[in-house]
Amino acid sequence: MRQKTDYAIWIKGIVVQVGFVIAAIYIFYTSSSEWAVREHWGVLSTYTLLTIFSCFAPVRISNTILTVNNAVIFSGILLYGVWVGVWAAVIESLIIAFLVRFNPLKAIINIGQLLMTIWTVAFLKDWIESFGTVSPIISDLFLAVVYWFVNLTLCGLGISYFHQMTWARTVKMMAKGFTSTYLLLLILAGVGSRLVESYGPLTLIPMMIAFITISYVFHHYYDNLQRLQQKVEEVKSFNHNFLTTMAASIDARDRYTSGHSQRVAYWGREIARDIGLSERKVEDVYIGGILHDIGKIGIEDEILNKKGKLTPEEYDKIKQHTVIGYEIILQAGMFNELLPAIRSHHERIDGRGYPDGLAGDKIPLMARILAISDAFDAMVADRPYRKGLPVEEALQEIRRGSGTQFDPILAEHFIRIVQRLPYDELQSIIGIESIPQKQLQEAIR
Repeated sequence: MRQKTDYAIWIKGIVVQVGFVIAAIYIFYTSSSEWAVREHWGVLSTYTLLTIFSCFAPVRISNTILTVNNAVIFSGILLYGVWVGVWAAVIESLIIAFLVRFNPLKAIINIGQLLMTIWTVAFLKDWIESFGTVSPIISDLFLAVVYWFVNLTLCGLGISYFHQMTWARTVKMMAKGFTSTYLLLLILAGVGSRLVESYGPLTLIPMMIAFITISYVFHHYYDNLQRLQQKVEEVKSFNHNFLTTMAASIDARDRYTSGHSQRVAYWGREIARDIGLSERKVEDVYIGGILHDIGKIGIEDEILNKKGKLTPEEYDKIKQHTVIGYEIILQAGMFNELLPAIRSHHERIDGRGYPDGLAGDKIPLMARILAISDAFDAMVADRPYRKGLPVEEALQEIRRGSGTQFDPILAEHFIRIVQRLPYDELQSIIGIESIPQKQLQEAIR
């Protein structure tokens, strides 16, 4: 697996560091002959000024600053062809080189991906025009999407190489960040190009006003959004403190199971990761593990800390902790995503669990995960009336309960997780008594 990864990185490096550079040189060379400054000085001067303007009038979106020069380049391609797009791209690259710390290799790679985007869009534009029957509106919209897609894909390839990330993940993150605004700017550039084509260069004035207005609106919108996010973070911080306090309260009620909630949360998180859940779902499982026994707050101390065997009546009261915890969280009006973990972690696959007698897939996934980690910790932990089982014996019990008490697929994942761990690390986890507040808050963020 490691060799395949190294090979993929090597191939990506060849494409980015050699392919992009060769493409940049070739496209620059073939298009430079068309610049003909004496014949096209008006066009080149106009696009030089537009490029300078666009570099210093960016559009702010969320945590990203998006220049509008791609819109300028796109309009140049639509009106005049590849050579104007290349000219604007070169001017932009020179400006950026002076404004930021200059890295020659990264600069030429960046311009290479941009020139390949320009060449692709110009080639498709000429190909579409050769049919002579395609509506300019449809053509411009199609080319705007092509420009966005090609630029995003090539730019993502370069970034993924330099930052050692997967190409797909990089492209996905970039697309998620500014797709709609990027396309909006390109579509406006297409509209502006057609206005210039029909009514002359003076129509650039209202288009520039439109871009400035968009920049202003987005700036204030994302300023307000940032303030809202700050408030959300404050609420999250309060929630994290609340969770920490609840976890401490749970352990304080039952001195014989100190650290149980943290260990259940830990094993639940490992199972969730092993089966490929998203990071958000993994966090939900972890927090669900922290609070899965919150209902024990409503159980009498005499029952909760009884050293001997519970009577059937006392056991029935203990079983009520799932419903009590469910009602506590439900009445709190927050953490609703944790309700399945709290209410259903004692349900069984064969339907003989409690409180609702759910069976199979009707038991929420989070509850099926925590049922295994809860049972395992209960088996390996010491009690005042018995010694904890050895890990291998506890795993044998998990195997025996697979398909009846536990989800068989999740049980296999859990067994592999435990067996992969070195002995010392496993014993350290089993011996966890508590997690410091700061570490707990970091884990559930």
